[in-house]
Amino acid sequence: WSLADGKLVREINDAHSDTILDIRFSPDGKRLASGSSDRFMKTFDLDSGKLIRVFEGHTHHVMSIDWNSIGRELSSAGADKVVKVWDAETGTQKRTISGYGKEVTSLSFVELSNNIITTSGDKTVRLKRTDNGGEVRQFAGNSDFVYTVATTADGKKFAAGGEDSTVRIWTDSGQVFVEFPPPKE
Repeated sequence: WSLADGKLVREINDAHSDTILDIRFSPDGKRLASGSSDRFMKTFDLDSGKLIRVFEGHTHHVMSIDWNSIGRELSSAGADKVVKVWDAETGTQKRTISGYGKEVTSLSFVELSNNIITTSGDKTVRLKRTDNGGEVRQFAGNSDFVYTVATTADGKKFAAGGEDSTVRIWTDSGQVFVEFPPPKE
């Protein structure tokens, strides 16, 4: 849609064969990536609406996707308990990051780094390296399934929330910065 007048600019029909769970613009705003319950991540050209590439490799829903800051890599989080790192230009799968106990529900690239922050149904928030799959650190405090994560533009703080109805914000060193628990009844 156009922000100026609210008119529809582009519609991509039949983008996936099942529910679309996440979409993200590329950093340059020229492409759109989507992840779906059909197990695929896809990229589309925004000017034409045409499919650029299909990324196939997950064995279950693609729950979350994100581009790195320069648009050369994509990462996808799956209900198959893994994160996949892809070359955005060629579609080549560069790495599979495993070790999660339940589905990986959300991820976000940390600006200007090889790191992604992830959440999972196994109650974890983890900072992972995309270049070697290694774990930088886990962020403690969640008592239940974690659904979503965000990072500040400078990559110095991370926020996550889930089933325990509490938003937690950590510093990049892993310390809890602040918590917003649900109101007491």
